[in-house]
Amino acid sequence: MKGYLIYRKEEAIRNQAFIRLFCEEGKAYGVSFCYIPYDEYRNRELPDFVLNRTRDVTVSRWYEEKKVLVLHSSLITEIGNHKMKTLQYLKKTLPLCIQKEKWAPDSFLLSKERIFQWAEAAESQEYEVFEEAYAFWEKNGSCILKSVDGHGGSEVAELFIPYGKTEYAKKEAWERFGRTIHLFLGKECILQEKIASDSRDVRIYILGGKIYQAIARQGKKDFRSNFSLGGSAARYELSNQEYAYVSQFLQVFQGETLGLAGLDFIIDRQGNLIFNELEEMAGTRMLYQNTNYNIVRDYIEWILISGNF
Repeated sequence: MKGYLIYRKEEAIRNQAFIRLFCEEGKAYGVSFCYIPYDEYRNRELPDFVLNRTRDVTVSRWYEEKKVLVLHSSLITEIGNHKMKTLQYLKKTLPLCIQKEKWAPDSFLLSKERIFQWAEAAESQEYEVFEEAYAFWEKNGSCILKSVDGHGGSEVAELFIPYGKTEYAKKEAWERFGRTIHLFLGKECILQEKIASDSRDVRIYILGGKIYQAIARQGKKDFRSNFSLGGSAARYELSNQEYAYVSQFLQVFQGETLGLAGLDFIIDRQGNLIFNELEEMAGTRMLYQNTNYNIVRDYIEWILISGNF
């Protein structure tokens, strides 16, 4: 039996150990895993199944057309790599009992053109242009800007209200604001309220559509809690209430399969879980460092069972 791991070449270099794990663990199950570079997959013979690790929906669609099992599906790959599409999908499908409470940060989609307008307005200090941020700034003085397809905490920044108590502070604030906006030129972005969380969140690993293990993350001198940015991580046991709450999010994907993925929730200062992102291509380093689980082995077992191989 043959399984393909498709990566972009630069991602494959960073994930050599992960690819090697699949190759080693697959032997015990009679599965031959093969790394396929992103620009070569169309020229290879069809495998029994594919793990699309490119974040590119066209790869999943191509294999779906060939009737080859691909994880993840085109729908999950699309919404899992576009933060606003994730929120829009959940807003359509989550039960009302979840939506009547605070379940996600208030968010606005900012087009590439709008980001360019913001950059120009920052240079001329035209405060009235930033209408999407008014409510956020009035509430707590800052908000969060992130590209729709960033991951691992990259392309995420905090935007502080661009004025101060003195002319010097005002000039400095606008300069800082302008520099931040320029980092996002050419990118479609999402603007969100900042949830007071003391830089804490929880990554809930999903395997085969079910909760596998939760890992809490704590930011280090940063509002972001990502482990890849120097934050700490520790095993987290969901309470019965939290388990039931997260399970409601999983139910909306019925008909679609979350093979190996992550649901990220901000932990606010009252201890509530506030949905942040669906990590379609979740890394597993935190799991191996904080638990005795072998998620690669478990993933292979699940693929063989669920795929009826």
